[in-house]
Amino acid sequence: MAGVLGFALASCVQNTAVNPELVAASDVTTAPSRVAITIDDLPYVMPSRTSPEDGLRYTNQITAVLRKHGIVATGFAVGQQINARSLHALQAFADAGHTIGNHSWSHPDYGTLTRDAFFEETRRTDEVLQQWIDEQRFYRFPFLREGETEATKVAATEILSELGYQNVPVTIDNDEWQFNADYVAALEDGNGEAAAIIAQNYLAHMKERTAFFQNLAIEELGSDVDHILLIHLNLINADHFGTLLDWYDEQGWSFIPVEEAMMHPLFSRLDNYAGPQGLSQIERVLGGKRE
Repeated sequence: MAGVLGFALASCVQNTAVNPELVAASDVTTAPSRVAITIDDLPYVMPSRTSPEDGLRYTNQITAVLRKHGIVATGFAVGQQINARSLHALQAFADAGHTIGNHSWSHPDYGTLTRDAFFEETRRTDEVLQQWIDEQRFYRFPFLREGETEATKVAATEILSELGYQNVPVTIDNDEWQFNADYVAALEDGNGEAAAIIAQNYLAHMKERTAFFQNLAIEELGSDVDHILLIHLNLINADHFGTLLDWYDEQGWSFIPVEEAMMHPLFSRLDNYAGPQGLSQIERVLGGKRE
């Protein structure tokens, strides 16, 4: 995934100034484009540390800002995290009109699995999701790691096809998950000042990553693409994703469903990367990580 640009929590606590690199990034501008919103790790992140009430609150806050912007999102659920505690949050996401996809049973790195284990990870979650999945059957690789060799990439493609799934990659990769971990830690420590700094850095990071991958497409592929943004269903997005969506609106971006984004020619181009990294689809087409 993209390199971490945010402070670690300790840095935020020790230095009340916002990271200057990220302050500059907050003024980033982009050309108007189109983006689909995808949300990983449903029902919600860190279920062992999150009460069912908080998980439902995160879901309702995120779906409220999606509704404000007229967005139909696609969320990817981890099978073993769906239980009596988390079920209400997952159902609330579906009831808000959003699509639910498969994000494996236990969120493993595909590089650590045999072919049979990958099949079982996908199949078990498919069974659990039957009441939420209809003709739109989408899959997202944990960590965006799709195979370390051409043979394992082919094996995954064959298994997903056998189970009726379409892989949904990402164009705007980012480290929002790390900002959330630091944000949660700051709030748990009662340090609202550190949490506010982390939130500012999260927003700047997301804007910078958006501009980076848009410019990469234009410079390396010759034109912009329809983008797919990755976030997670977590606290920092519950509190601040609406501000990021407001910025996309101000920049002139349009929000589209993931199935429409996937019709862009980028997603039918040859994937030229095999390896351990989780990458943007733009980088995969180009054959490796770009920074």
